[in-house]
Amino acid sequence: MLNRQTVTVEITHNNALSALHTLEEKHFIRIVEDKVIDSPSMAKGEQLSTRAFKNWISEAESMRTVDLKAAKSKWAGKRKQLQKLTR
Repeated sequence: MLNRQTVTVEITHNNALSALHTLEEKHFIRIVEDKVIDSPSMAKGEQLSTRAFKNWISEAESMRTVDLKAAKSKWAGKRKQLQKLTR
């Protein structure tokens, strides 16, 4: 009986990828291409489910908005304050 398992692996070095290709050539493993291009993801590349993405959008739409000029002014003041503290 053949016991198959699918795992996701992040390759961090080219030598590791070469070793995996060697295992594939010997028919010990099979490299499966599983690219979901139309899946939403966060900045770090973490995929979101459609439900999680819709919840994220809903929460963002219900958040209070901030005037851009007021925000820039506030952070300019904070920057000056930090610069004074670090000198």
